[in-house]
Amino acid sequence: MLLDNFFYILELHSEEQKLRTLLRIDRHHKIFNGHFPAIPIVPGVCMMEMIREIIEKYFDRKLMVNAADNVKFLAVINPVEHAEVQADIDYENLKDGGLKVNATIFAGDLIFFKLKATLQSAL
Repeated sequence: MLLDNFFYILELHSEEQKLRTLLRIDRHHKIFNGHFPAIPIVPGVCMMEMIREIIEKYFDRKLMVNAADNVKFLAVINPVEHAEVQADIDYENLKDGGLKVNATIFAGDLIFFKLKATLQSAL
């Protein structure tokens, strides 16, 4: 939905149940016409969706968030100031085929978003 439209994966590295990504956000995307024209801010729901879509891309399967145990919006992402951000995702494979994830979106020392969630295969 947002991948290769609202945001792009520039780099994706995996190691021992960790995904490390470099992302570029399209600061000219139409979402920012309403959120907000003078000062664009990435909506919180888009940050959650970005994490889900990165995981879907890596595992090559449709997933849905089954439970979000902890969601923290710590700072706004203004794509004019931070067109490139990083997303780090630690994951654990669950016995039922789902994934337990711990994700962070950040730029340098500035943390924008943290998520602890469980994802399941989408029907």
